[in-house]
Amino acid sequence: MINFLFKGYLATMMVKLLNNYRHLSTQFFQIEATKTYLQGVRMARLLTLHLMWMGFLIGLICFGVLLIHFGLFILLPCSLETKALLGLMLGFSYTLAGIVALVVCMDEKRWMKQSGATNMIAETICAV
Repeated sequence: MINFLFKGYLATMMVKLLNNYRHLSTQFFQIEATKTYLQGVRMARLLTLHLMWMGFLIGLICFGVLLIHFGLFILLPCSLETKALLGLMLGFSYTLAGIVALVVCMDEKRWMKQSGATNMIAETICAV
């Protein structure tokens, strides 16, 4: 009889401990999920700010290039064909420079390194 009561008491204590553990682990998960969500919101905000800043700078660069070409074509005492050839060469060089800059900036390895994803993957692999 005492053995039966002891087993019942022990089972009750185990259920209470497991319930407490479940409650604590749920709270921990909620805290971690909230931290991750806040980091995502922060990253989205910073990304938006950086994109707006880059758009402004690209607009300034385009305006500056237009002014340079406008002044260059007005002030040069060359023929119309020479000015057109110079304009084509400058246009092709700017296009090539833009393509090279995009390829360098959009490199997947660079994005993985700067975002910290390589460290996260390494930690995940080591944890498993």
